[in-house]
Amino acid sequence: MSRRSKEFNEYLIDSNSQHNFSHNDYMQHPAIAFLKYTVEAKDAVNFCINKFPKNNDNEYSKDSLDSLQHIVVAMLPTLMGHFETYQRYLFALMFDYSIYLKDFDVENFFKKINKSANLSIDLIRLSSYRGSNSTSIGLLLSDSLPGWHNPSKVNSYFSAFDLNFQLFNANAEKQLRILWQLRHSIVHTGGTITVPDAQKVPELKLYGKKQVVFEKNFIFEVARKIHPLIKDSTTGIGEKFIEKLIDDITDEQKEQIEEIFKVRSSVAVWLR
Repeated sequence: MSRRSKEFNEYLIDSNSQHNFSHNDYMQHPAIAFLKYTVEAKDAVNFCINKFPKNNDNEYSKDSLDSLQHIVVAMLPTLMGHFETYQRYLFALMFDYSIYLKDFDVENFFKKINKSANLSIDLIRLSSYRGSNSTSIGLLLSDSLPGWHNPSKVNSYFSAFDLNFQLFNANAEKQLRILWQLRHSIVHTGGTITVPDAQKVPELKLYGKKQVVFEKNFIFEVARKIHPLIKDSTTGIGEKFIEKLIDDITDEQKEQIEEIFKVRSSVAVWLR
């Protein structure tokens, strides 16, 4: 009797890795959860770099090189997916705790949000949370906002809190635009930077029609360079948020809020 072929969904399994990631991690410490993933991504690629077969001249065989390039390219969309999750959860938690901000004008907040996006709550999506006792209103809000792949738009969302702080500075915006465009080309245009897409980012304008292929150390460099970006963004906006807390907030409430802006990594030297 022939063995039944499994459907695609049946290949999903429980993780047996000691390095698990869940939205609960992002709900507690968005920056720490994201940086943890970047290190794991870097380590996974480094394992391949160190273990793939080489020829007698210590150069990778053609099969090794081809496989390594596929793996490095495929890692970027996943990494940027985690970065989007970091942004959305940080925004969501800040909104949830905005009830403790001095003079926070929620009506003015939404006026500013609506200048950047036509906010509308998907009622069908909202209904999927029915029966839940721990739904974050902030997550419902961030889930309804478009444009998380656009650092300028993300800056405008966080600016709506009136903290006098831009989440991503000019250099961070430039770096993120490059990464998001590369991710777009991998996911949406078959791994080729189209001529129109190349014109969207000044740093990529000479790469039109080029296939996206990275050097083997690319993910290592993304992980390294994004560490200080995350530290500056998270701690910077966290300091401004905490400065505006109401005077009669309890120590426990303040500690809960301080936790969401914590930044920590197993590669601490990259945070300097």
